[in-house]
Amino acid sequence: MAANIFERLKEERQPTTPIEETVTIKQPTTKITPRKATPRLVDPKDFIVDVLTNGPVPTKNVLARGAERGLTRKQIWRAREQLDIVAFKEIGPRGPWFLALPHHQR
Repeated sequence: MAANIFERLKEERQPTTPIEETVTIKQPTTKITPRKATPRLVDPKDFIVDVLTNGPVPTKNVLARGAERGLTRKQIWRAREQLDIVAFKEIGPRGPWFLALPHHQR
């Protein structure tokens, strides 16, 4: 009986014919221009050293001052890593984070 089912399926199956389709790709009508970055006014490394010269400063203040001078958070963090700036948290669950030069470390 199984053989009959397979023979019937072979008979019922019709040959398929390939369908030709043409695909057209439209070029964008608007010109894509890169977004202009805000020009940075200072070198990130010089900025961090200047801000932290007098001792530890809250991280939020460093980021805010950097933004005023055209620096992004990523630029500040990269400079921080290159200069081995120390980050530490004030004692307590809600204590703020501070940044300090290595020789100001507690």
